[in-house]
Amino acid sequence: MSMMDKLPSIATAASVGYLNISVWEGRKKDKNSEQELKESKGARSNKATSVHKHLLPEAPALEAIKTLRGEARTWFNRVTLPWDDNGGRLVTTAQYFETMADMARYEQRFEQLVSVFLNTYATEISKQAFELGALFNRDDYPTVDELRSKFRFAFTINPVPMAQDFRIDIGQEALKELQERMNQDTERRITAAVSDAWNRVKEQVEWIHTRMTAVLEYEPGKVEEVKEVDDDGNVTGLIIKKTRRPKLHESMLDQGLELCSLLRDLNVTNDPKLEDARQMLEKALVHVDMKSLKESPEMQQATKKAMEDILDKFAF
Repeated sequence: MSMMDKLPSIATAASVGYLNISVWEGRKKDKNSEQELKESKGARSNKATSVHKHLLPEAPALEAIKTLRGEARTWFNRVTLPWDDNGGRLVTTAQYFETMADMARYEQRFEQLVSVFLNTYATEISKQAFELGALFNRDDYPTVDELRSKFRFAFTINPVPMAQDFRIDIGQEALKELQERMNQDTERRITAAVSDAWNRVKEQVEWIHTRMTAVLEYEPGKVEEVKEVDDDGNVTGLIIKKTRRPKLHESMLDQGLELCSLLRDLNVTNDPKLEDARQMLEKALVHVDMKSLKESPEMQQATKKAMEDILDKFAF
């Protein structure tokens, strides 16, 4: 099946989602400090320095919002595939309801954290009057109503645009050229989405293979030399230390199996090779438990070999 044949199927297999999270950063340009610094250093250019001050450097409620923003973006990128340069990502039809439910939970948490922050905002400002000293300026702080508008959690989802959706009267030749360009652009985006899915498999398999290799090659009591160098790169001495036993973490298996689960839905073009790779990875991990893996060289070797088979078969 050619890429052109796959274009209509993409329109039914996925939608394009946009996650936009706005957060007040609590930073403001400090022109007075900027001028003082410029004068103290004898700088003439107005662009020589740029000084920003943190208005609430130790406000846990604000930091909690920023942490959630990062968590939500990481989650969204994990369960979707890249689509356009404006942050749009493919949300597969198979994942749609689960994604929307998870998105609603993130939005609810976001709104709750914003409410907590706004309720503690006045107290935080009072604290900064002591913390910032001469840098404190009450006029730097927006009102609660102004601040509320600076927080926004928005998720929009649209159909995958297709060339045949154009309904404008620009002449048949111009319309044909426009549709061809759009098809080419859509092909490029599909290729990038599929490539992202393959890269996830590759990175996961290589990570597991690297860990298995390190464990199998570890020699108890072996020492290594670590060179000490100065700022110029000159060797100033050697440190002799014992090598540490490589650690294996449960997350290695959990993340591998989570990827296998995600790829059932993220294979938007129904690529049989990608499904084959997914099944091989799942088969290699599904019956492995971390306790046995840590203790059994035979299981370590088998797991390493399974990763090598995947890497060799698909020639990443």
